[in-house]
Amino acid sequence: MEKRGLNASSIYWALAIQALIAIIFLIFSSVTNHTGKFSFLIFNLFLAWVPLGIAIVLKKYLKNNPILSFKGILLAFVWVCFLPNSFYILSDFIHLNNFNSVDILFDIITFFLVAVNGIIAGIISIYIIHEELNKRLKSRQSLVIVMGLFLMCGFGIYLGRYLRLNSWDIITNPLVLIFDMTNPLFDPETQFKAFTACLGILGLIGSSYIILWQSIKYLTHKVRI
Repeated sequence: MEKRGLNASSIYWALAIQALIAIIFLIFSSVTNHTGKFSFLIFNLFLAWVPLGIAIVLKKYLKNNPILSFKGILLAFVWVCFLPNSFYILSDFIHLNNFNSVDILFDIITFFLVAVNGIIAGIISIYIIHEELNKRLKSRQSLVIVMGLFLMCGFGIYLGRYLRLNSWDIITNPLVLIFDMTNPLFDPETQFKAFTACLGILGLIGSSYIILWQSIKYLTHKVRI
């Protein structure tokens, strides 16, 4: 059978439609609950999409340029810095605690919809980079790097949720960021929180990614037969 390439634009459009539905749900929730308390989720959803945009740009750049060029390294670095934002929305469920909701089930669905959209955007961006790594490294090596990225995302979520740090603190507060990143080496309580965040993201998102990755490999192989 003839192999048909995936239409990436269709995937992005479907993801964008889901994001729009999530925003509509957020607006509806705000109106029914008479509060704009959860409007920050719209900005968090935007941040969740940033790594996908960077990954697309990086993929186009690498078609005609080496990854070890200045721009290639810079794009890869920025992508890594913003990647945890795609999965950070998972931690926003904490805001539903002690919230007097008119319809808690709908609000849970709304939060879940926002989280799923951000996670899918992040997973697609990782898959794009994973493909580029496979072109340059052995399959096992690239997979180890990808799993390391999930661990890094868990640590990034720890920094954002518990220490309230952001991706741009790398530029605005580098010394504070370095201090907070090394703190888990000495503080047992901090070690536990950082460890569980890393383990949780690796277990949830990492395992889900492997299932998706293997499914794509299987379906691709079936098409080639």
